Amino acid sequence: MTEAEALITPISMLWESADPEAALTERFGFASAAEATDWLTGVLAEHWGLKVAGCERLMISDANCLAWISVDDDRMIAKWSMRPRVFARLAATARLTVWLGERGIPVSMPQAARDGRVQVEVDGFSLGLQRVVDGELLDITDPEQVRAAGEMLARMHAAMADYPELIPTDDPPAPGAQLVSNDFRSANILWSGGKIAAVLDLEETTYRRRVDDFAQAAVLLGTRYHQWRPTPADVRGAFVAAYESVLPLAGDDAGALEDGIEAHLRRIPWPG
Repeated sequence: MTEAEALITPISMLWESADPEAALTERFGFASAAEATDWLTGVLAEHWGLKVAGCERLMISDANCLAWISVDDDRMIAKWSMRPRVFARLAATARLTVWLGERGIPVSMPQAARDGRVQVEVDGFSLGLQRVVDGELLDITDPEQVRAAGEMLARMHAAMADYPELIPTDDPPAPGAQLVSNDFRSANILWSGGKIAAVLDLEETTYRRRVDDFAQAAVLLGTRYHQWRPTPADVRGAFVAAYESVLPLAGDDAGALEDGIEAHLRRIPWPG
């Protein structure tokens, strides 16, 4: 038994009901979690100069595999994708994440490889590495957290409007659109020490009107992985007020926000 086999913990699915061991083999080509960990250990040694001391767990989310690992005194997450058509986009969103972090937006900063890349293509995968950020998922029953979330989304919109690099998308940006996160909700927001510790997972970033992204976030703020429910109206109101305390809506955007909220409430097939 290798060291990796002695340390590996079970593999699971983030939200799908598929068998994780089968998914690991069918999607990523690894016969076992131990084999995946051995591969990852070698890649991090070669490209990052790091020695993996242990792997806490593996988790599969669609075309992505995530590994929670220990490296020296750090806990880190390695995430790799098996879908080549998104590799350029993953590299671009990793650079965006670094850029936001450098401007004071709390994110989980990608760790650069030896050659400076923050997303490395190796063995048919695209892999990134980041430190674990401690915290709990955003709790929308806490008014302080809701207020902080509204202010944070406004700060992100203001910062992302100035991002100088073009993020690859299926369609070119429409008139009036700007770069937005497109997935600002509890599942991607960590709270710790009385503040937002990190906004996670910018892989859904796209170009749209910020009021449309704002409306989507207002409806989906409390959603996590299963059994989605719309954000209660009073929580939406507090979230909107907090956002506008930082970045007020102009002109017809106030009406567009209400229209967007109603459209999302109608469009999403909420559980009964």
